[in-house]
Amino acid sequence: MAITAKRGVDAVIEVDLAANARLLPSVLTPNGVVAIYGSGAPDASIPFQFLLQNSITLKFFLVYLMAPELRARATADITRMLERGELIHNVAHTFDLGDIVAAHEAVEAGKAMGNVVVRIA
Repeated sequence: MAITAKRGVDAVIEVDLAANARLLPSVLTPNGVVAIYGSGAPDASIPFQFLLQNSITLKFFLVYLMAPELRARATADITRMLERGELIHNVAHTFDLGDIVAAHEAVEAGKAMGNVVVRIA
């Protein structure tokens, strides 16, 4: 909240709703949007009262079901932002293909703060 002068953010891109839903009241502004594309569990408990009283929009999406033109535009936008250094692509761990079991275990443990990458060459 310090980075927004305690105002909060207008949007959250949520990769694990089950793990992070309880944090939404501490980061979102009224009328905020949560774009959800993942969850570490099939069921998630949400802070309903906060979401209702603050008119928060929950938008679920699966990138593979996006219209091709929207997916292409999103890919181009993200690529440009990465090239300009506007996004930080955090790699938590890198494994060789021979260590694929360890890579899977790192993901399953849920403690990697960023992507787990497997080198194939």
